[in-house]
Amino acid sequence: MLLTTGSCNREPVAPPQPVIEQISIADLKSLFKGAEITLDTNVFLQGIVTLTPELNNIPDFIAYIQDNTGAVTLTITGNNTLSVGSELKIFCNGLTLTDYRGLLQFGDVDLATQSELVNISGTMPDPQAVTISQVLNGEYIASYVEIESTQFAEAGTFSGGKMLTDCTSEVEVYTRSDATFAGQALPAGNGTFRGIVSVYDDAQLIIREPTDLEMTGERCGAASDYLNEDFESLAGNAPIENLAGWINLPEKGTKKWLADNYTNKSAVMTAFSSNEAEVVTWMVTPAVDLTSSVSPVLTFESKARYHNGALLEVFISTDYAGGSTPWTSTWTKLDPALDPGSTGGSSNWVSSGNVDLSAYKAVAYIAFKYTGADPAGTANDDTSTWQVDNIVISENGK
Repeated sequence: MLLTTGSCNREPVAPPQPVIEQISIADLKSLFKGAEITLDTNVFLQGIVTLTPELNNIPDFIAYIQDNTGAVTLTITGNNTLSVGSELKIFCNGLTLTDYRGLLQFGDVDLATQSELVNISGTMPDPQAVTISQVLNGEYIASYVEIESTQFAEAGTFSGGKMLTDCTSEVEVYTRSDATFAGQALPAGNGTFRGIVSVYDDAQLIIREPTDLEMTGERCGAASDYLNEDFESLAGNAPIENLAGWINLPEKGTKKWLADNYTNKSAVMTAFSSNEAEVVTWMVTPAVDLTSSVSPVLTFESKARYHNGALLEVFISTDYAGGSTPWTSTWTKLDPALDPGSTGGSSNWVSSGNVDLSAYKAVAYIAFKYTGADPAGTANDDTSTWQVDNIVISENGK
């Protein structure tokens, strides 16, 4: 009887609580083997939120979270109330790892029932120092990174896909058109880019906010022109080959390009007084190394006097290597604006405009080819006098 009474007076014992163990983001991502997987174990991950839709640069249902082992993209169901820098626990049971166009996503997370806010103002992780090549190789996906010695390839605003380059490699930086800073001008200089590594079929970077960027230094690839020639160093009537590296060779006939006698010198070529049935002469620039260029552009000025049919054509070659027969190499014709010419002795200089050379990122040569004729004893003359000046190859036509 006493035993029975004692037993009835005991307090009930609560059942043991399930143990929820922490999983690192790196271990979480390792569970994905290429096909969608839903977790069925009681684990949680904990990390710092590094990017949210606060500035409208990612969709409302997306966030990025990072711990000391890696980072992952979260998809959120319902109201996304996360803020950058907050520390968060995510309870993983029932959540899914899936691939979207190359980006591993973890969700859908209901923040009200599947998360716990540890610290609303946690410390943002330091950005990891990486290179563009590492980003292109698929490393550091979803991580907050910084890349030194970079610049945007072209001027413009943040909106859309813009290429970031270190003058060797380049990667797209994508900004949604409804981001709060989409209409701001891109930094014009070289320096440190900070942002999140993402994927949309190919690697891309996402900016957290423009103040992350410190890009005010001197741009690479544009400290000096690849080529700049104004012919001022030549004496009047001197052959163009007197300039170091320049080639001046007749393919047919004997006439050559010369420096004119004017105060502002230029290269000049004419078949006049040659008494030759064919006059074809090549003026070729020194080798121009465009291997590390970003947006190389050719500009020059032309003028055609006493114009009666002689042609000026402009070519580029990446397989010519110097030598006395440039016409035997492969040349691609360029399409600059040229002076339409005047039948009189004077004409106006015409700018070529920016001739895009970005398809020729190699050691290249530019050739100016004159084709005319002045056969003796006939009136079938093509003896136009062509002048070329201020030949420049630079980045973006600057």
